[in-house]
Amino acid sequence: MFFFFFFFLKNFSKATQKNKRTKQQHKKSKFLVYEKMSQIPTEYPAATDEDFTTFVNMADATEGWNEVTSNELVKVWDQKSDKSAINIVKLTAIFNEIEAEVLYDVLHDPEYRAVWDESMIEGFCIEQIDKNNDVGYYSAKAPLGISNRDFVNERSWRANGNKEFIIMNHSVVHPKQPEKKGFVRANSIRTGYLVRVRESGGCTMTWLSQTDPRGWIPAMLSNKATKSFAPRIIEKLEKAAKGYTAWKTQNNPDNKPWRQ
Repeated sequence: MFFFFFFFLKNFSKATQKNKRTKQQHKKSKFLVYEKMSQIPTEYPAATDEDFTTFVNMADATEGWNEVTSNELVKVWDQKSDKSAINIVKLTAIFNEIEAEVLYDVLHDPEYRAVWDESMIEGFCIEQIDKNNDVGYYSAKAPLGISNRDFVNERSWRANGNKEFIIMNHSVVHPKQPEKKGFVRANSIRTGYLVRVRESGGCTMTWLSQTDPRGWIPAMLSNKATKSFAPRIIEKLEKAAKGYTAWKTQNNPDNKPWRQ
């Protein structure tokens, strides 16, 4: 779920190499995102029908969104938030050659994530809430000059038949995985994927995210970089999806607990 975010960090690092301000200057910037802006929940009840409906409605909405970039396969919008300096970013992509169920599996499968996500350090389930909700940990390497990031997120998922698939998450505080030395604990305020079958073949995916990288990264640059680099991620995700079926036949082919 976090490949998009760490792809952003990689490219953000390149952008900040051109910026001559020091880290101390960043700390004084009015654009910084402070921890108080988005309170992280300490409880993690299972997602409700209303939660899934709210996410889908937001993914499908057009009013209030500012189109950032668009081509025939990928579109990106952003929207300001009244609760955080971090904008909400929405990306939609068309995958002509990828079936919806395959993309859903790729976004879920932790074993395959370790194969194609070169940023990943580790990822594991902290607590299984029920068959469609868990709390998990994910950490990844950040580029030179930026501290490694990690997440503790409650994740929820649902398949509506074989036509629509939803994965969504938000950060939580869990006693079994406190913040650790060497990592900045990032905050997923709201993030998720909506994958749908296309009648003409393939699938569409909507990615919705409001993620605070925390640390010294200014919100202004975070917002700019996320919406600028988001389209480049699609290429890598599509490549991973094209290789998944062949890989899975050789690696625990019947192990897909997210399909239960």
